[in-house]
Amino acid sequence: MKTSMTKVSLAVAMLAVSSVATAGIANTKHNFGKSANTGNSGSGWNWTNGTTEICVFCHTPHGADDSAAAPLWNRSIGTNTYTMYSSLGTSTLDATDQQLNGSGSISLACLSCHDGTQAMDTMMNTPGGGADGTLVGTTTVANTGLNGWVEFQSMSEISAEIIYLGTDLSNDHPVAIQYAGTGGAAVDADFKTAADNGSGQWYVEGVAQDGSTVNAAGYDKNDMRLFTASGGALSGQQLVECATCHDPHSENTTFLRNTQGNEGSATCLSCHTK
Repeated sequence: MKTSMTKVSLAVAMLAVSSVATAGIANTKHNFGKSANTGNSGSGWNWTNGTTEICVFCHTPHGADDSAAAPLWNRSIGTNTYTMYSSLGTSTLDATDQQLNGSGSISLACLSCHDGTQAMDTMMNTPGGGADGTLVGTTTVANTGLNGWVEFQSMSEISAEIIYLGTDLSNDHPVAIQYAGTGGAAVDADFKTAADNGSGQWYVEGVAQDGSTVNAAGYDKNDMRLFTASGGALSGQQLVECATCHDPHSENTTFLRNTQGNEGSATCLSCHTK
């Protein structure tokens, strides 16, 4: 009886965790499913009434693009050549970045939406068994007015919006670039020292403007994460990527990992010593 009750308790706990996770992404602008329109008329969320699914726009249990560094990625990873931050020749840049294409960079998963080269509903495996690259039963939703684009247009059609990055990344925070505060003698005085959580995951503790820890001490999902390069000239090194500062599942402002957002430049000061 005790064993059965333990199993039941465990099952309930797992369901509770699942519900919390779903609630998180459901309450963000990364929810493109029909559920996003409930109680959010005119909010600027861009959604389809073709499916109530939420995760499908990024993940699939079958037929994923296995070249992506993100798990079970449901979008094609392109072969674009990106203009990197280092192309500016900034005199204060003392780290090396590398071309994203062929590097296995997790930033490529972000850019499979945000570089504007494919529409938002372009998936490897669509819901409902569709195999033609379109959502089953999709009906175009009218322009909401806030973001200024009609459902699932290419990002390139909203070039005035910050969410459309394009393939020129020279005017954005550098990605696929060495973190200058990683380990021992390699530490740069302009950066906080990164830590290893003991399993090879390097991170920088999220802090407030006064330097105090705003997240739980020790490694957690709200810390600034570094990603080990799996390809390119920087293979094996710890790099800053899009997901260093942003958690695509977070309800924090603009998906920032730091629970303080960038209040008092908290996100910037988590890594930079200025």
